[in-house]
Amino acid sequence: MRLLKLAVFSIVTLFLLITGIGLLFPPQVTVMRSSTFIAPRDSVYNLLSDMRRWPEWLFDSTHSLKLLTANSSGKGAMAQVGYNKITIVEAQPDLIQTIWKAPKANDQICEFQISNNDKTPGVKVLWYFRQHLNWYPWDRIGAVLNEKILGPSMDSSFAHLQKRLQQ
Repeated sequence: MRLLKLAVFSIVTLFLLITGIGLLFPPQVTVMRSSTFIAPRDSVYNLLSDMRRWPEWLFDSTHSLKLLTANSSGKGAMAQVGYNKITIVEAQPDLIQTIWKAPKANDQICEFQISNNDKTPGVKVLWYFRQHLNWYPWDRIGAVLNEKILGPSMDSSFAHLQKRLQQ
């Protein structure tokens, strides 16, 4: 009986310790990349805002993109990539905002901000994914991996976008 009490106390203590450490991590995680493209602003906007054209540059080319609505661009357009359902919630010449919904995960907000770069010729694109996290310690601690997973994929996508714009 004494051994059982010690085991239960140890498990509860370990869970509380891990939860406390997890709560020290921020409640949301943002992965951000930016790049400048020497191309007309309309060309950049068209590639970013039309989901039908995403396979030309988007990092996740292992999954095919399936359109879920008749329109592939503009507010309300929806597509599916792998298990993610993507909806464009805002599409303006300087801002494209989407929501990525995955099963058993919190939604991610993906945003492209397009602006003219004052220091160099071309168009600057700021791209980020933002995800709000639950209080669960595995969510908070696991979110540290988002930068390691999404960052290189976003860099690769920007490289593909650069090549596509040069064609």
